Amino acid sequence: MADERHEWFLNQIFRHRAALYRYLRKFTSGSEDIDDLVQETYMRVFGLPDYHAVDSPKALVFKIAHNLAVERARRQKSQATDSIADLDLSNVSSTEAPADQQIDARRRFESFCAAIDRLPPVCRRVFVLRKVYRLSHNEIATVLGMSHSTIEKHVAKGLLRCRDYLRETGMLDAVDATVAPRQPGPAGLARGGGDGE
Repeated sequence: MADERHEWFLNQIFRHRAALYRYLRKFTSGSEDIDDLVQETYMRVFGLPDYHAVDSPKALVFKIAHNLAVERARRQKSQATDSIADLDLSNVSSTEAPADQQIDARRRFESFCAAIDRLPPVCRRVFVLRKVYRLSHNEIATVLGMSHSTIEKHVAKGLLRCRDYLRETGMLDAVDATVAPRQPGPAGLARGGGDGE
């Protein structure tokens, strides 16, 4: 199985390396940043549980790289602003969360990951692309070859099942509004049904 994944990665992802580097030059200033972005993109793609079901690996790898580059630029801009604002706070003690809060946050994160792991394979694939990688419905449709209504149905089903699992485990209070919506949407979306999951 590992050999199959390596083969797929080399044939479908790594072969776009030069084009990916050229593309990322639009968003970054230094080659070190590009190297980091490419490595992180590769790690995320290589870690996909259902890699063999991706219809357009090239589209996926470029979208993930794009999102990472935009997020990094946003973070750097925020850090530059924060460093100026922090000049007046130089005597304040560390703002790092106490150990018990860090442990609690990690426990909540692990519960959320467990909730996602329990989703049916197709639902999980769509849910992760939408909620973790932040791909749009159009991008998911391109990558997985699905209709928008099918994508919406899987996202809604994923939200509801994650919410139910987190409620069962007593971790629902830890989940943000995107995972535990107050109004889950149309009843048809919540039920799922014969979609082959």
